[in-house]
Amino acid sequence: MTSARPPLIALLGPTASGKSSLALELAAALGLEIVNCDSRQIYRGMEIGTAKPTPAERARVPHHLLDLVEPDQPFSAGDYRRAARACLEGLWRAGRIPLVVGGTGFYFEALVHGLPELPAPASGPSRWNDLLATQGLPALVAELRRRDPDAASQVDLANPRRVVRALEIVEATGRPLAESRRRVGGLEADLLVIVGSRPRHDLWERIRARTEAMCAAGLRAEAEWLFATYPPDAPGLQTIGYAEWRPYMAGQVGEDAVKREIIVHSRQYAKRQETWFRKRPGAPLRDFSDPGLLARLREEVASFLAAYR
Repeated sequence: MTSARPPLIALLGPTASGKSSLALELAAALGLEIVNCDSRQIYRGMEIGTAKPTPAERARVPHHLLDLVEPDQPFSAGDYRRAARACLEGLWRAGRIPLVVGGTGFYFEALVHGLPELPAPASGPSRWNDLLATQGLPALVAELRRRDPDAASQVDLANPRRVVRALEIVEATGRPLAESRRRVGGLEADLLVIVGSRPRHDLWERIRARTEAMCAAGLRAEAEWLFATYPPDAPGLQTIGYAEWRPYMAGQVGEDAVKREIIVHSRQYAKRQETWFRKRPGAPLRDFSDPGLLARLREEVASFLAAYR
């Protein structure tokens, strides 16, 4: 590789937009290795409801950062950043080119731009909680305004939890809140970021069809096994495609109602993802429904990689 910094390609898009199949073809054509950036596919045992790559797809192209933890284990953006950094470093050392694929924007931001180095929240009630209990929220707001006027103009002063947390950070760091929130540990790499989606009516229909296909493939049985195996508050069971089965398990609704809820929640999530992608500077939204897109992306990525091969 001739560039001083290693190359990193990312292909990002909302759920059911077709990014995974596009990434698979791109990786197979150009010898790339796929690095997962989906916050649900890190969980083991959650295959159908997360649209995890099949064994055949994994055999065709190497995939990384799948099945990292059990569904009852917490996994933060910081955890993802550490795992992804280690994975990328290993691929670069081996002379491989990573293709980050997914739709979890805050994972990608943590990987590329780093995270704020904030002190951990207090393990128990802090003195600010005590002050809240004895003197009320106005006393906390006054203290925040005294210590950090800029923070007081940005924090939701009607939310006691946010005011307490702001005071904890300012006191622990001795710095203004805005300074503590600056991201550190950005990734040193040459980036090519590809973001895309589909026309809304097309995406909505794909979400509906995919939900039907997941249910036909055994999503109900997968959810039943997960709820029987892990506690109801397991992080993985709070995600779309699984949480909607909770009232079904209690005998409160039928399977058709569960499907409708999954479709509604998936569409809402896709809208939030699109909003994030549209705001990303320097990465215009591509149309994943364009039949000529794959050929153009192959040329674009090959041109980008020419300096590294």
